[in-house]
Amino acid sequence: MCNKITSIMPKFVDYQYKYKKQIGFTKQQKETFEVLKKHNVNINQFIRQAIKEKLQRDWKQIKEEKNNDLPYNLR
Repeated sequence: MCNKITSIMPKFVDYQYKYKKQIGFTKQQKETFEVLKKHNVNINQFIRQAIKEKLQRDWKQIKEEKNNDLPYNLR
C-alpha cells in the first residue's frame, strides 16, 4: 500500500503574473469581449496572446526604433 498523499491544490508556478497594468477599452471592444465570452473564450488569455503575437511580429521594427533614439556614438 502506498502512503503517498496527492494534493488537489495546483503546484506553484514560477511564472505567475506579478505585474498588473490597467487599460481601458471602447464600448465596441467591450461588446466584442462579451461575444467572445459567450463562446467560452478566456478574455485575459486572449489579450495576452494578442500582445505576444504583436510583439513577435513587430519586434525587429521596435528594436530599430529604439536604436534610432540613441545618440550616434552609442549605437
